[in-house]
Amino acid sequence: MRRSWSHQCICATWRIYVLRRNELSTFPYLADWHLPLLRDDCFISESTYHNYLTNILGVLSPVNIDSEYSTVNRKQTWWATELYGWSGGSSLSAKYVEPGRRRSYIDGFALKDSTLIPEERFVTKEDIFVANEKIMQETQFPEARLIQTDDRGLPILSSWEHYYRLRSLPPRSPAALLGTYPLTLYYAIQRYGIVPLTVAQMLDKPLKIHIVGVEKELNFVDWFQEVGFLLPEEVMIEMTWVVREDMFPQCSQSKSISMQLSTNMKLSIIGGTYGDSIDPNFDVNGGPPDMIIGMNAGLYAYDSWRYVVSYLHHHPNVVGVFTDYNEHSGMNCASLGGGKARRSLEINPFRQPRAMPVYCMNLPQFSNGFIYVFNQQEYEV
Repeated sequence: MRRSWSHQCICATWRIYVLRRNELSTFPYLADWHLPLLRDDCFISESTYHNYLTNILGVLSPVNIDSEYSTVNRKQTWWATELYGWSGGSSLSAKYVEPGRRRSYIDGFALKDSTLIPEERFVTKEDIFVANEKIMQETQFPEARLIQTDDRGLPILSSWEHYYRLRSLPPRSPAALLGTYPLTLYYAIQRYGIVPLTVAQMLDKPLKIHIVGVEKELNFVDWFQEVGFLLPEEVMIEMTWVVREDMFPQCSQSKSISMQLSTNMKLSIIGGTYGDSIDPNFDVNGGPPDMIIGMNAGLYAYDSWRYVVSYLHHHPNVVGVFTDYNEHSGMNCASLGGGKARRSLEINPFRQPRAMPVYCMNLPQFSNGFIYVFNQQEYEV
């Protein structure tokens, strides 16, 4: 039987995707705590991760019966939504999420050892100096690994090592498991948002970011303070999370929430469908966006994403940054933004150091595994 060209292409392409597994599973600075979360069994089941959270970290109760879960884990630490999925806000863990509830880092992480958690404070120039001193003392070829700052004063972070050293976290800290969300957001701002940020500062306005497709992030709202702490204190951010009405957790008392996360970062949470029931230009606090961001988006997963893609097509001055679980989905979704967006697809250095179950295809899959950008803009000095 004569094989078709398309079959040959697809098989060769998927082979490349699969061979990327080792690269995706490599986190050189982190201690050995994450290695069991990358084993083959993690690609077919959550049981290893469940065991890690309950029996090793001790941040969740081992019970998984609805009535017992509601009484034992009702405190809803930031780890609670790491299991059982989201299911439109009605899963075992999601339905108890209260987006307006504030938590400190200590309460949210619920770790017995506070040295594994970053301090709730702004990063300083002294922090960068100390981190670089340690890099010079402890690593080979340190010049290539030093933490630099860009023209706007933002630390250029390109690895978990950079983040851990900057925030004085030991390699044994599991903070990266939850840190993938705020660090991916910071990375998107620093790497792809330099032009809109520069324009916003020239106009003496905050950078306006709309985050679309929000789900489990609702459980650790205060963890996104970390983005503000990493930014220079004078860099102002107005962030709006857009949550589809059918994705709000059952326990939520309100679908319109505003709060000050840090002195330089304001957050609003609203319910609706971006570009449909919500007009990004008029229905969002602060007005139209400078950037649109979607984490683990999967632009083909829901019909509602077409409004986001359409908005970006009609507003080429707005930068869109998205992440996806695996390379196949990322490549297809990035293609919706054209050839330049497709070529921008890359492995996200702040992907979660944990292999996710894949039930329908043998591809390596990680939360925020791949990142790509629509309407990328070049900064000219």
